[in-house]
Amino acid sequence: MSKPGSLRIIGGVWRRHLLPIAPVEGLRPTPDRVRETLFNWLGQDCTGMSVLDLFAGTGALGFEAASRGASPVVLVESHRAVAAQIKLNMLKLLPKWQLDGPAPDLLLDNGDVLVALRRLSNTGQRFDLVALDPPFNSDWLAKTLPLVPQVLKPGGLVYVEWHADLFKNPSELAGLLGGTQIDTLRHLKAGQVHAHLFALPAL
Repeated sequence: MSKPGSLRIIGGVWRRHLLPIAPVEGLRPTPDRVRETLFNWLGQDCTGMSVLDLFAGTGALGFEAASRGASPVVLVESHRAVAAQIKLNMLKLLPKWQLDGPAPDLLLDNGDVLVALRRLSNTGQRFDLVALDPPFNSDWLAKTLPLVPQVLKPGGLVYVEWHADLFKNPSELAGLLGGTQIDTLRHLKAGQVHAHLFALPAL
């Protein structure tokens, strides 16, 4: 269990490492149970997977993926103080990589999510997994999802945390993503968090 004010990595090379969380009101780390379930869905080994962590917050999802071998992992966080803590935690973790071969390529983008998505699309960067954990009860999800297919590899996965079950209306969700259908793979409700994993087969 993560301690108040800290983030615990639950799997991979950096397992059990505790990282400080920026003391910013409204910062909502992905609960341990939800992260554990997500990486059970993905398989514990993320070697060879490229990950884009949007609205990174504590960096929990990106760090967890990198700990399990994902690379590159790009974390996008617009809040300056929150991003500064992510950077400090990156500098703490990378020297502790204990496997043969280079540590994961961890990149921090301290900027607007929409700007970052457009830039990544324009430079041709594509990811196996795009994770979104936007502020609940905001319009950020509706603004961000239409840009996600532009940075997703064919057959790539999308993971979303939200305050409501998006799979209740999959056609509406698919419409935001510019497609006619999605593969609704997994769903979990833990407290107030709905976790969704889906794919875009039409890409």
